[in-house]
Formats: sequence, structure tokens, C-alpha cells
Amino acid sequence: MGQHHGWQGNQNPNQPQGYPPPPQNQPPGYPQQGQYPQYHQPHPGYDPQIGWRPGPNDWVSSEAPDLPKSKKKLWLWLAPVLALVVAAAVVVPIVLTSGDSPAPTGQPGPAPAATGSKNWQVRLDRPQYEKGFGSWEVGDTLVVAYQGQITAFAKGDGKQLWQAKPPAEGGKFCGVGTRPVNDQLAIGFGKELNDQGDANCKFAALLNLKTGQFGWQQPMEVPQSVTPEKARTGAALEIMGDVVVVAQNYGTIGLDLATGAQRWAKPVVKPTGDDQGNSAIVSMLPAKDKLIVSIAGFISDPAITFAYLDPATGELSQGKDYGTKDGDDRFGSPRLLSADPPVALINGGKHAVYLIMDEKFEKTGLIEAGKLGDPDGLHADGAGLEFTNNHQQGHRFLLSDGLFVSVTSIPLNGTNKLVAYDAASGAKKWERAIPDGRAIMPLAAEGGSVVVLISPATPDGDQRIARFTLADGSPGPVATYPVRTKSGGSPVTQDFQFFWHDERLWATRGPSNQFDYDVFSIGK
Repeated sequence: MGQHHGWQGNQNPNQPQGYPPPPQNQPPGYPQQGQYPQYHQPHPGYDPQIGWRPGPNDWVSSEAPDLPKSKKKLWLWLAPVLALVVAAAVVVPIVLTSGDSPAPTGQPGPAPAATGSKNWQVRLDRPQYEKGFGSWEVGDTLVVAYQGQITAFAKGDGKQLWQAKPPAEGGKFCGVGTRPVNDQLAIGFGKELNDQGDANCKFAALLNLKTGQFGWQQPMEVPQSVTPEKARTGAALEIMGDVVVVAQNYGTIGLDLATGAQRWAKPVVKPTGDDQGNSAIVSMLPAKDKLIVSIAGFISDPAITFAYLDPATGELSQGKDYGTKDGDDRFGSPRLLSADPPVALINGGKHAVYLIMDEKFEKTGLIEAGKLGDPDGLHADGAGLEFTNNHQQGHRFLLSDGLFVSVTSIPLNGTNKLVAYDAASGAKKWERAIPDGRAIMPLAAEGGSVVVLISPATPDGDQRIARFTLADGSPGPVATYPVRTKSGGSPVTQDFQFFWHDERLWATRGPSNQFDYDVFSIGK
């Protein structure tokens, strides 16, 4: 079983952030493109049109020799990208149909969770523009975290089992761990809100995901090298052994798992040297007995560092730098999407790349994601609005049998493609156009096939679980499931996270949407 990320709260600048009432002649629940304002405080390097602007597409490993300011240096990292242009790609449109589709039951609209039902939907009462942080499977329970609540649902029928509110009245949650440990989850919360309605993230707590009860609650005294008096709006928290590690912008702390007492505090300093200050942890993921972190050195060169963090001491080690060799702009804000193997999404100008690494952070593959929002570019979640990533990082790819399988940009209405690349060379192996639907994400690789969620190309239509041969993308069996929101349309599935196993899908919404479900389940 596994979790498959697809939503960022309001973290993806290519995705809608809440749905105002539909204008005239627009399908209900589907507003026009470009109507979604950004609700955030700008950070250095952030462009509201395209997200983070770390610099031009000319980054290479810092161990590569310096080159003169010419186009020659592009070959060091663009070789895999150029291979995409010359590699032969098989493009075969398919029409997804199935004779094994259950007939719709009842009228369109919200369906309450019913005991014993197999396919179910739940809609919560959530405020407009509320962000989501993550979701987890805990035994037979599905737990979902938002700014204002953490709620547990029975996986069998969607019945609500418990709900936890922020410990402080009027406060909000502001960060979560990527996974529970022994049914416990580390969370951050704030008792006060800033002018944008986000929490001033100053406290940590331990939450029991079986009962919904809080354990200890402690203030977070995280060292900050830049504007230390400024309240931060997010934090990354992970349980490792008997320590809760907290990363927040320019500093880290370790809290005792049993009591919450602070054990250590460290400023962020690149372990590779040449740190000119203002280095910040962007992402943090658990890996074996240590944590993997990505560091942005905003005034350092190289500008990107990956390293291990020792949870017992907070020491950073085994660092590896990546950065630009010339130019006024630099890559930055690398978002870790996976720890095994380490995979990072790195934005540069209007483009993005997926960097695949080994356990020493050496590059093993580079996948060109293309121009953000371009129909032929990969749908790259991950351009975060928080300084330090404070939610489960979303991604829409899987690695299997040497292939990197993903989807092209997902439109609100329209179609896209399922694509596969050689994970080592970056060369495109195959692509499949979906003429009557949108490939939302690859869910799993099973028995030589990739399982994919396909949503309808228009607001009307059913959800489909389709299989494609992993080797060449040939279409296979398709199962169809009708799901209707209260407006009669289909859920906006690009805003959801997914769990897939035992021929069943569980989906949890990120950003709030008054027209859509917050949780649903379909399958056999």
C-alpha cells in the first residue's frame, strides 16, 4: 500500500485555490482560468505568475569545472533534455471505455457516508481558501489535516471517527510531519494569526492519530539568522527515533519525543562550506536513521545543497552542492519529493527539472519538466509558498523498472498525456494521449502495468481506473466509477491526494472548495 501525493493546499501556482460562484455560461464548479488570486506573503525570489524564480536553466553540479560564459556549458546538463527532442516517441491516441462500469445511482449531489457502502463521498464545512497539509492511512482510518481541523474517517464507509481542532482557540495548524510513527504525528500550530489569516507558527505538539488526543505542547524556539523577530507561518516537523526535529527557515531544533523538551538548536549552515549566510532549509524528509534536507543558499554560490541531518545532534553532513556557474540569477528552493531514491523538483525561470540522485546525492538522472503550464510540460506540483515546506510534498510520478512515469499539465477542462522517460538518460520512452480525459496521476506499478486515475475532460463524466503496459504504454483494462458533486459535476481531482491498494482508491482534497467533496473512495 502506498500514498500518492497530488495536492499542495494553495501551494501550486498552476492550480485553482478555491472556487467562487461560476460566471454565466461557465459549468458549475469550474470558474474561468486566471480568476484565482494568490493568498500569501511574497518571499524573496517569488514571482506570482510562475512561482519561485530561482534563476536560469544553466545549473550543473558544483564539482564540474567552471566554464566561460557561453552556450557550451549548457551541454553539461542539457544532454538528457536534448535527448527528449531527438528520441522517437510513440503517440497513439486511445479512447477509454469499459463494459464493466457500474451504472450511476441516484441524482447528482452530495452523498452522505453510509455504513457498509463501498463507494462513498464526504463534504466538510470548511472556510474559503483553507489550505490542506496532508493525509495518512492509520490502520482502517484515513486522517486528513487542514489549517482548522484534523479529521479521521473510517476507510470502509467514510464515517467521521474524531476531529481535532488547534489547541488554542482561534489558532490554526501550520505544519505536519510527512508520516506518523507509532500512530503519533508531530504538528505545528499558532495561537495568533497574521494579516493574511495564516498562523504565526510558534508551537509544536504531538497528536495521537488513533484517538485524536494531543500529548505535549511546547513553544518552538528556532534560531533565525534573518529578521529573528518576524513570526514564521510554517514549519517542517518529523519524528526520528526519540526526537522530533523541527526545521523552520534558517534554523532547526530537536525536541524530546516523550516530553517535548528542547534538546538542541542549530542555525542552518551548509556542511559543504562557502556559506555566505541566509541559508535556509526548504524541505526535509525521513530516510533510514537520518533526515534528508534540501538547502537554499540565497546569497551563496553554489545555491543548492542536499545533506543529511542527524536527529540526535542536529548536525548536517555528507552535503552535495548544485548551482549555477554564471549569470545574475541562480536556481534555488529545491523541493524534495522522495527520499528513496532522493528526487527533487527544482524551478529555474519558467522551467523546472526533476533531479534524481543516489544516497550520496550524486546525480543519476535529470528529467526536464518543461515550461510551467505548457500543455506538453510535466505537471509539476511543488512551487511552494511557504519558506520551509510545511506539508506533505506532492508529486505526480512513479519510478519503476528504470522508468520515470508522469503526466503532462492538467487543465481544468481538456485533455493531457501519460508519459514515461528513461530515468537515467532523461530520454522519452513513450507517451499516450488521452483524447477523452485527463490523466491525473500514476497510482502504482502492478504486474507490468501502470495504474492511472483518469478524470473526465469536461465537468460531466466518470472517474476511471485505467491500466497501461509499463514497457510501452499500451492501453489495458479500464474500470469506470460515477462520482458527482453537489453541483452535478465531477470532482476536481487534481486538487486531491490519493491512496491506492487492493483495487480501491481513497482521495483527500487539499484546498477547500465549496462545490466539491473533501474525501471520497471508489473501487471494487
